[in-house]
Amino acid sequence: MTKKVNFVKAVIFDFDGTLTELTLDFGFLKEEILKIALRYAPADVVRSSEDRFIIEMIYRIAKLISTKGPEFQKEALDRLTFLELEASKGKDVYSYTRTILAGLKNKNIKAGIITRTSRNVLKQVFPDMNKYVHTAVTREDIRELKPNPAHVREALRLLSATPEDAMMVGDHPTDIHAGSALNMKTVGVLSGRTGERAFQEANATFIFKDIRGIMDIV
Repeated sequence: MTKKVNFVKAVIFDFDGTLTELTLDFGFLKEEILKIALRYAPADVVRSSEDRFIIEMIYRIAKLISTKGPEFQKEALDRLTFLELEASKGKDVYSYTRTILAGLKNKNIKAGIITRTSRNVLKQVFPDMNKYVHTAVTREDIRELKPNPAHVREALRLLSATPEDAMMVGDHPTDIHAGSALNMKTVGVLSGRTGERAFQEANATFIFKDIRGIMDIV
C-alpha cells in the first residue's frame, strides 16, 4: 500500500497532459515563433536563443532586439496563443479530472493549476474550472515559469499554503523540478508523454498512471 502523506492542504497541478490530454506539438510551435523572430532579428541572434523553452526564447529575443522587442514579443505571444487555442479546440479535461478535484475539495484540500499556456486555453478547455480549483497561474500572471520555482511559489501564495503542506503534480520533469526546488512532495503522472524512468531520474516522490493515484495518498 502506498504510504499516505500527512497534512496536505493544497495540491498544485500542471494542466496539459495532467488534467487534460496533451495535444500541443511543441516542435511546430517553436518553428512558427522562429519564423516570426527571423522577420525582426538576424538569424544568429534568433538561433542563439532557440535552445530555450518557447516563452523564454521569446523573452530573450525581444530583449536582444531592443527597440522592436515589444512589437515582436506581442506578435509572437499572440501567435502562440492562437496556435494553442487551435490545438485545444473540442478538448475537455480527462473524464476523471472533475471527480478527483471535487474529491480533494471534499477533503478540504485546495487545488491550484500552474501552466505555461495562456489563460484563454484554460477557459476554452475547462470553462467550469472555478468550480473545482482555487487558483490558476498562467504565463499572463507571472514571467518566471516552471521549471522556475517562482511559478509554484506564486500558486502557493494564492492558495495560502506552504511547500511543506502542498504537493506538485505534473506529467513532465519540469513540474517535478519546480516542486523539488521548494522541497515539496512531487507526483509524476504517466498520462502525458513522459515515461516512468524520466520521473525516477527527476526524483519524483510518487509516480502514478494518472491523477487518480493521488487519492490514495492524501
